[in-house]
Amino acid sequence: MNETDSASSPPTPERTEVLYGNDNIIKKTLETYSWVKERIEASIDNAGPAIHIMYEPIWNGLVQLKEKGVNIRGVTEVTAENVSYCKKLMEVCELRHLDGVRTNFGIADGKEALLHGVSQETNPLSQAIVTSVKGLVEAQEYLFENLWKSAISAQYKIKEIEEGVKPPFIETLRDPPEIQKTGFNLMKSAKQEIQMLLLPNNNSSNNNAFLTEERKQVIIQLFNAATQHGIRVRILTSKDMQIQIEALTEEQEKTMMKVLPRERKNEQEKEEGKEVRASVNRAQAKPEIHLIDKLQQQQRLQTKVSILIVDSKVCLVEDLKVYDENNNNNNNNSPDEALPLATYSNSESTVLTYISIFETLWMQTELKAQGVR
Repeated sequence: MNETDSASSPPTPERTEVLYGNDNIIKKTLETYSWVKERIEASIDNAGPAIHIMYEPIWNGLVQLKEKGVNIRGVTEVTAENVSYCKKLMEVCELRHLDGVRTNFGIADGKEALLHGVSQETNPLSQAIVTSVKGLVEAQEYLFENLWKSAISAQYKIKEIEEGVKPPFIETLRDPPEIQKTGFNLMKSAKQEIQMLLLPNNNSSNNNAFLTEERKQVIIQLFNAATQHGIRVRILTSKDMQIQIEALTEEQEKTMMKVLPRERKNEQEKEEGKEVRASVNRAQAKPEIHLIDKLQQQQRLQTKVSILIVDSKVCLVEDLKVYDENNNNNNNNSPDEALPLATYSNSESTVLTYISIFETLWMQTELKAQGVR
């Protein structure tokens, strides 16, 4: 068997080796390209696209694989700095974007995996591990498929970078701090209107549990949006929660009115009147609250979600999976214990669905308040 035949042969089973130096790693990569017949999957960090394009032997090898009909899939982080390289790379492979990708590995025909470290563009590949051990290769394939499923088309990210258009997304959030952070960030980003269906997160009659520190921060954020930024805030909630919300917003209003005189002293006389009047006008704006209690009683509306909609563009819907305090099968669990699950989306159809739900309930509460059956 001559040298050419050896280079074109698939890897020997159950073999692992460590490669040092760019030349050796690139040589091994090109040898792998010579025997691949079906597919290559790769995960590369944000420096990877430039390396694959700028180093001519690697780029030519990818072009030849594409011409042979080899299916090439890649996951990377598309950024403003590497977007031109990503667009070029998309000529030979199906590319997806995933925030924060830092792993660099490739898998050839499900038979061989190469994991490498990238140091810098002038000396890109310093060391690598190559393995044909079945269990290790399958582990890398499993990792790649999970990255692939979590990623979005690179075209969406490129469009977002070049045109400022955020691609449609639907995400499932299960971590309570992450859900809370996402909700706060959404409220801070509001420009026109915030709509919220805000209900107790338990079945207990003791609704004082509502005023946790987290819920207080939610109400303060809504109050600030309405009073300081002139954003319309509409809240659907229960009577018990309304009492607590109004008590908290009253405290915030008193704090705001104490701050206004100090602001006056720090401004020039000419601008003082305009700013103070604007501040007073903002202070007069408050969140609008409608009560959903009677709707729940009459229609047996068993709402187990909290809904947050911002500017009719993005929504965060938290599904409160609450233990039933009357369920004997759950005697070992606290009735107040909730298992949060949230959906975060800017998908037009998803957002419009929850807007429709909110507006329908809002209109029904208005008719109920007017005595219309």
